[in-house]
Amino acid sequence: MSAVTKERNDTRFAPRPATLLAGVIVLGGLTACSSYRSTPAGMAAAPATPAAAPTGLQVNPPTPDPRVGLAPGMFDAGEAIWNLDLVSTTPPPDPFVGTSNSDLAFTGPYAIQGNYDGIQIWDISDPANPVSVVTYVCPASQSDVSVYEHLLFVSGEGFGGRLDCGEQGVEEAVSHDRLRGIRIFDISDITAPEYVANVQTCRGSHTHTVLEHPGDDENVYIYVSGSAPVRPAEELAGCSGAPPDEDPNTALFRLEVIRVPLADPASATVVS
Repeated sequence: MSAVTKERNDTRFAPRPATLLAGVIVLGGLTACSSYRSTPAGMAAAPATPAAAPTGLQVNPPTPDPRVGLAPGMFDAGEAIWNLDLVSTTPPPDPFVGTSNSDLAFTGPYAIQGNYDGIQIWDISDPANPVSVVTYVCPASQSDVSVYEHLLFVSGEGFGGRLDCGEQGVEEAVSHDRLRGIRIFDISDITAPEYVANVQTCRGSHTHTVLEHPGDDENVYIYVSGSAPVRPAEELAGCSGAPPDEDPNTALFRLEVIRVPLADPASATVVS
């Protein structure tokens, strides 16, 4: 299911929008932080005083808890909600029915939704009526997504992900058809994403973070975290699953850093 929600207004605060898309809640809410004061040597620190909840924000669930006893279902499951207003609910496109969704990215009036079988782009200009713009089938769990300017980055970690986005999977233990890393799309025309490159990594990409480097306007950098087993060196040279005391360059605990030239994303490569 795909739904869009908004927060209730509180005139004393400026909360960020909250969104529920395909069963994944992205809640930009109000954060309560306790203050910090240094304690003189020899004195016990006084216990921190929790910040009071903003007026109108219901911190605890109602009584009785409406989540208890909710009916199961795919599109007709029971629902419980508080501190949010449900604006709309939109079912997924047929290719993604029954498949897990992962992450969300936003650009302009569009929400880009990662799915274990690909990516879905919604036009949410009218939150009450999200419109499907693109359903791009390209399996490779878990398809976490990020956007930087005209580029879309998609994580791939599953053993069945293919470079050609094929749905037949990969049966061989070692295969050069397998994709485990980052897919790069040009979304200058968001209605027609162009698959321009992929960058392979030793453990795939479970998730990733996109960063700028100060003073570098020509590139953007992707920090990649993989959680799958290390792939064999026969599939990707330089990959080692040996413990650190045997191989200081092991990929067991590695974060890979990918440099993406903005003018030529097809030449993206691992630099660290």
